[in-house]
Amino acid sequence: MEVLFNEQDLVDSICIYIALKERIEPEQVEVDLEFHPSLGLTASTLGLGRTARLHEQDIIDAVAVYLQDYHQFVADHLQINLSFSEKDGFIASIQVLNN
Repeated sequence: MEVLFNEQDLVDSICIYIALKERIEPEQVEVDLEFHPSLGLTASTLGLGRTARLHEQDIIDAVAVYLQDYHQFVADHLQINLSFSEKDGFIASIQVLNN
């Protein structure tokens, strides 16, 4: 099975991920997604005056945490690929592996 996340789904996942780490509400987190040719996808976050910079693996972890905590997927059974295009923006393609 494949699950597709659009840019808003990615932002929501990152908000929840940062909120869990910082022990704040997801609504208190701001996210700015960026694409750098040399770094790939990154995210800058701001929550209660604290900033954080997430790289691709952090964003992948955020998606896995979101799917595990909110939709009962098994994080170890997810293969998450991030991409960016001018046409589609930021996207995550998630393959759910059957083990």
